[in-house]
Amino acid sequence: MTGIRVVSGHLFFFYAYDAGFEIALDAARPLCEASESPGIAGLRPAPPYLQYRPKPLVVPAGKVSATVSGNSCSLDAAVKIFDFGALSVTLTLPVRDLPWEAFTEAAHALSTEGGLEKPAREAALRVFERIRPAVSRPMFAELVEEYSLWHVGSFSPGMTGTEALARIPRDIACLLTLERGDLSETAIAEIVRSPIRYFDNDLFLAEWNAAFVYDPKFQDTAEVLEFLNVQLLELRYFDRLLHDAIDGMTEELLPRRRLFHVLHDPYEKPLRKLSTIRTDISLVRERIYNALNTRPRRRGRRRSS
Repeated sequence: MTGIRVVSGHLFFFYAYDAGFEIALDAARPLCEASESPGIAGLRPAPPYLQYRPKPLVVPAGKVSATVSGNSCSLDAAVKIFDFGALSVTLTLPVRDLPWEAFTEAAHALSTEGGLEKPAREAALRVFERIRPAVSRPMFAELVEEYSLWHVGSFSPGMTGTEALARIPRDIACLLTLERGDLSETAIAEIVRSPIRYFDNDLFLAEWNAAFVYDPKFQDTAEVLEFLNVQLLELRYFDRLLHDAIDGMTEELLPRRRLFHVLHDPYEKPLRKLSTIRTDISLVRERIYNALNTRPRRRGRRRSS
């Protein structure tokens, strides 16, 4: 036992889904009683232009029940609606005055055994059906992208981010990789090799499956990680769509090549379909990159010489 307690914190579970080509937020808002997301709150120093454009909508989705070590718990559910056709479900378990070992056990149990994707998908589908009239080319895809964030607002006894990493590096490494086994010292050193610290009392580490943040002002970190998870979903979705289209085009062309006629181009229809998909990908990719603005606006136009 470490003797460390998590005075305050959260366990976040993000699930991203693709719901269609585009969502008209103004039309969707009254259909699901949504509110505008607060976006990037600027709780830490950040450029003022770092903000959603347009801001996504947020729909409360009730509670999700789960079991950890035989004890029942309740997670808050919310669905975020993005204009480029994505839905993001966040399941949140608030933590208050919990032993560190119980915190890590809850994180592992819920992420690997909690079966949270099913209620998350159901919450997204309920919102999707309500906003369907506002969705261009609606189609709820099976693909899902998951990510977890383990947040600690404060420890008891109090410690800096450097001290936390020095005292519990193995546990943090296991949280980041969702591994329960005993990691080697080499693996631990590799996993926690690149911490990000801004003040003495904060710490941020991220891996492919999860991230750990020790910071009382965590909201912007959670917001950005959720958005990155949505970005990854969209890229994976269009990668799969393009891959399936290319495979289908190959199968379609094989019989046509044998029956090739001089007055008919067998490649015209498949290439036109592929070109349409490519255009769709370019449009959605542009919306994704523009959704969270990371570039300052130019104040004036360059004069022509």
